Amino acid sequence: MKLTSASPSRPLPGAILGFCYLYTLFHGVTGTVMFALKLGFTPSSVARYYLGDPDRFMNPRSLSGLLEITHFHLFSMALFYLVFCHLLAFTPLRSNYKRWLGCTLAFSLSADLVCGWLIRYVWAGFAVVKLGAFFLLQGTILLLLLTLAVHHFGNRSRCREIIGETV
Repeated sequence: MKLTSASPSRPLPGAILGFCYLYTLFHGVTGTVMFALKLGFTPSSVARYYLGDPDRFMNPRSLSGLLEITHFHLFSMALFYLVFCHLLAFTPLRSNYKRWLGCTLAFSLSADLVCGWLIRYVWAGFAVVKLGAFFLLQGTILLLLLTLAVHHFGNRSRCREIIGETV
C-alpha cells in the first residue's frame, strides 16, 4: 500500500508505523513480565490469583474488580484489534492468511479476557486455558508485528516467498 509504505520520499509513515510496532512490542514484553509477576506461569498460580489463597493472605478477585478490568480491557483490546487488522487488511498478502491472523487475534483476545471470569466463577481448571490464551495472544501479536514490519520495511520479494502476496 502506497500510503503506509516506507520509502526515502515518504519517511513519515514509516517512522509512525515503526514507533507503533516498537511500542506494541514493548507493551507485549512488559505485559508478559507483569503476567509472570502477578499470576505466574503455572495453572496453580493462575488459579490462586483468581481464587485467592488464605495461606498467603490473598483474597479472591471480586466481582467489581473483574468487571473493572474487563471494562477497560474491552475498549483497549477493541482499539488494538481495529488498528492492527486495519493495517493488515491493506497489505497485499493472501486473504486466507489475513483472515486466519485476524480470527486468531480475535479469539485469543476474547479467551484471555473471559478466562479470568471462568476461573473465578466456574472452574479452576480454566487456568490452563488462561495460560494457553495468553501465550496464543502474545504469539499472535508477535507474528502480526513481524508480518507487518516485514511487509512495510523489509524485502518485499522475501515476504512474497514466506507469506505469499497476491500482487
